Amino acid sequence: MDLRLLFCIAMGVFVAHLGVVMIVEQLHPKPHIAPPPKPNFSARSTTVVDPKTGEKTIYREITVSTKFAPLAATPPPDLPQPPIP
Repeated sequence: MDLRLLFCIAMGVFVAHLGVVMIVEQLHPKPHIAPPPKPNFSARSTTVVDPKTGEKTIYREITVSTKFAPLAATPPPDLPQPPIP
């Protein structure tokens, strides 16, 4: 047999197995992803026109709310660490 023919057969078998694995992987149920959290910010803008000059002024306000964790993320160390030189 020719070496090129053996290589083509091996590559065909490899691609066929790869295709079967990809099809079988699509049949598995996907994990449920939690819905994205609600945005914790809001933006408002107000346009005011000065009656004397007719100049428009735009006031923009961005509000961000933050919720702190109920407990410390990591406990404080027992002894202070020496500085790294």
